[in-house]
Order: sequence, then C-alpha cells, then structure tokens
Amino acid sequence: MKGRDLLESDAVRAFGVFAQHRNFTAAAAVLRISQPSLHVKIRKLANALGVQLYERDGRQLVLTAAGQRLAAFAADGARRAEELLRELSGRLPDLTVAAGQGAFRWVISRAIRRVSQEGRRVRVITADRDAALAALSSGRADLAVIGYDPPPRHFEAVQIRRYPQVLVVDGAHPLADRDRLRLSDLDGVDLVVPLPDRPHRRALERAFLDAGVDWRPVAEADGWDLLVHFVKLGIGASIVNGCVPVPEGLKAVPVGDLPAVRYWAVWRGQRHGGEPPDSLHHFLAAQPAQAEPPAKPARGVATAEPVKPGRLAREEP
Repeated sequence: MKGRDLLESDAVRAFGVFAQHRNFTAAAAVLRISQPSLHVKIRKLANALGVQLYERDGRQLVLTAAGQRLAAFAADGARRAEELLRELSGRLPDLTVAAGQGAFRWVISRAIRRVSQEGRRVRVITADRDAALAALSSGRADLAVIGYDPPPRHFEAVQIRRYPQVLVVDGAHPLADRDRLRLSDLDGVDLVVPLPDRPHRRALERAFLDAGVDWRPVAEADGWDLLVHFVKLGIGASIVNGCVPVPEGLKAVPVGDLPAVRYWAVWRGQRHGGEPPDSLHHFLAAQPAQAEPPAKPARGVATAEPVKPGRLAREEP
C-alpha cells in the first residue's frame, strides 16, 4: 500500500488514537484490538512511510516530528468526518480551544459564551503556552489563545487583546493615588510575584534588572487571582495583567515602562485550508471589563486597548 491509499488506511486512524494516549494499552482498549496487534499495525505503518513515528524518553513514549505531523493529519481527518456528520444532521461543528486559566477567565470568556450560544459544543483544554501549542500541532485543538510573545512562524495568528501591566496595591498605599508609575517607583516595595517558571515572572525579573531596581519578592503565587488575593491580605503589592478584576479596597495603577501584554489567537493553516476558524470573529470582539469602567485608569479594572483585526503572526511585540 502506497501514497494516498496508505494515508487513508485504518493504520493512520489507529496511530491517531495512539498519539492521543501515548500508551499502547490505553489506545488498544479504545480501538478494541489487542496491544500486540496495535503495535504491529503502527510498526508496519512506520516502515511503509520510511520514518520513525515515536521514540522512548525514559518510561515515556514521545512522538517524533514525523509522528506529530501524522498525528495532526489523523486528527484532522477524524475531525472532518465528525464535522460532516454534524452538518448532515443540521448541527454546527464543535470547537476545541486550548488556553491558560487566566485567558479563559478574563480574556476570552465572552467569546466562549457566544460560541456556545450559536449552538456549538465547546471543548476546552486548560494548558500553558507550550501545551496549548502542542495541542494545536497534534490536532487536538482547533484554536489556541496564548499570551506575551507571538507563536512560532509556522502557525497562523492574530492579536486579539492588549492589556497594560498594573500594580495592584491597597487603597491606603502611598502609590495608590498615582495615575501612572515607573519601575523606579517600586524600588524597595514588597511584591507578591508569580512562580519562578512562569513567563510573567521571568519578564519581571528582566525588567527590574534592566531598570536597576531593587525589587523585594515577599511571596510567590500561581495564578492572577491568588496574587490579587495576597495583596488583599496585606502581604504586599503585585503586578498583574490589566484584565484582572480588582476587589474593592484595592487600586490598579498602570506601570508605564512595562510593555503591554498581548494575547494571540492561533490556528494551523493546514487544518482550515489557510483560512481562520469560522468562530474567530467572536474572539476578535471586545472583552468587557469585569466592572464598570472607572474615570481614571488607576481605578478599578484596566480594560483592553482596541486591536484591529488582521493576521499578525509576523509582528514582533
């Protein structure tokens, strides 16, 4: 079996299931065949294609680059079949979105609700940046939403949001009445910061180092809501994205010499024939503030700056 017939074979579908589980026992159970049969099927497929599809990394099975491409191909085929069946029955296709917890809560929550209201079933994959892009590459997700840097160039993407970075402080703090701050204003201020492996933490460390500021982390927390909660408890101040709602009694003051945090909607052009997903317009629509917009940016919730639609995968922040 060669060429198109090979790629349309049952072995490709079986490999797609294996790629989801990275485990022969689990995949064989889903396919309702024996584990040895699945192993032989995938080995013959790899030999026919002339490539290695997976390799061992310790006790784990990891897809090779060729395996990742074949897994995405298999997932696309399964998704197209599912979409066709739904269209024939008069139903809209599902949409699977991969994003982080903060993005789901404060950046794209309205978009998700609008897609659901259209009658689509929305599936979500809660993941960090790398895992969200991996879900996109493997075909498990139709759309990924990531923050900070734009995605790798082999993806299609559009910038959907841009938020200022703000210092959240107690309303009685000396900095609370300022309309705008600079990093130098934070010299010696007790700060609640993200965990060391988070992109925002690494970005803050670089910014403080470049500005020559003596910053004082007094607590670490995972997630914007917990950072703000610790500020509410009086532990210290914290720098968060402007999309995060600020509780009563706290103030959010923009930090002018920190770059805006950008969010990108990302998809694979191959999955959609070079065109963006048909639900993308919901993600381009403005995300409302979590509270009534204040008279000054330093009060309440900082809302996103408007972004014009357009493919920005090549733009650097």
